[in-house]
Amino acid sequence: PPAAAAVAEALAPPSKFLFAQDVPAECNEMMLAMLFRQHVGYKEVRIPRPGLAFIEFEDEPHATLALKALNGFKLTSTEALKLTYGKN
Repeated sequence: PPAAAAVAEALAPPSKFLFAQDVPAECNEMMLAMLFRQHVGYKEVRIPRPGLAFIEFEDEPHATLALKALNGFKLTSTEALKLTYGKN
């Protein structure tokens, strides 16, 4: 079930990758890169399909700082960034 998958993602161990879900269609890689590159250790953003994005950092501590700073960030007036750790 989708809810079980969401719980599994939320419990993913810390890693240098962040996973963003429910990304609004109007957000592209360049927009997300501008947001994340403010954080030390940022490497790249990938959007494999609409609504999903992976953000890579140099290491887990840098990814953790960005996750804590940007999780819940308002991307639009109604949509907030939902971040968890991605798989290595």
